[in-house]
Amino acid sequence: MFISGPGSLQQSMRQLGNAETEEEFERAVSSLRSYLKSIDINSECLMEIEKRAYYLPNSYSEKDTKEKIEQAKKRIQNYINEMMSESGNDKRLLGILENFYLFLEGLLEREPHKRAGIQKEQLEILKVKNEYDVQHLLFAYIRPLYPLARAEVSEDTGYSAVRVDIALDAKNVIEVKCTRKGMAQKKLVEEIEADMVHYSAECIYFFIYDKEKIIENPLNFKTAYEKKITGKQIHIIIHQSKIL
Repeated sequence: MFISGPGSLQQSMRQLGNAETEEEFERAVSSLRSYLKSIDINSECLMEIEKRAYYLPNSYSEKDTKEKIEQAKKRIQNYINEMMSESGNDKRLLGILENFYLFLEGLLEREPHKRAGIQKEQLEILKVKNEYDVQHLLFAYIRPLYPLARAEVSEDTGYSAVRVDIALDAKNVIEVKCTRKGMAQKKLVEEIEADMVHYSAECIYFFIYDKEKIIENPLNFKTAYEKKITGKQIHIIIHQSKIL
């Protein structure tokens, strides 16, 4: 998630909101652009920021120039808000997470073109061995749709630090779980319950890749733990291994 402090999205947006002069506005836009680059935002988003930041100063009217700066600020703020609001669209995100297997099937089962550099044999050796593999694939899957998403984000809870697997914004996070040999369902439940308490995000999506199929009744599991804690919205997405 976006933690307040140097180099944060919040700080960049505050600096933008407080900018009144041409110089302050240029510095604020530069700071925002630097932050977005630091989280590997795609070039299309950066170009959109540049486009919305453009204004034509009036050398004969300071008042008119300030009004144009305010208009440019609002354009940028609206764009950032649009990107962040997409993260909170429960139905859209749930559909994307539920359809993860369409991505895997398209990647691994579809025969590459005969002229492609990637060969079927290369794809066949791709195996999910642990949670980090799932996180890597899932992040690549959702990043084009949620360009502000970040992986492995640390959050200070006040008494200890916790690490969010994928943070979409300050309110929405994805926690990845991958079952392993010898793991009991009780252990999985304990990990989920601990994360529910520790994460400050209002909406937590638990993406469970049940590689070893230890969840006997996925529907009952989902129903039970989506209602486990008050004050937070919990979503459970379960994929039981079909391909990898």
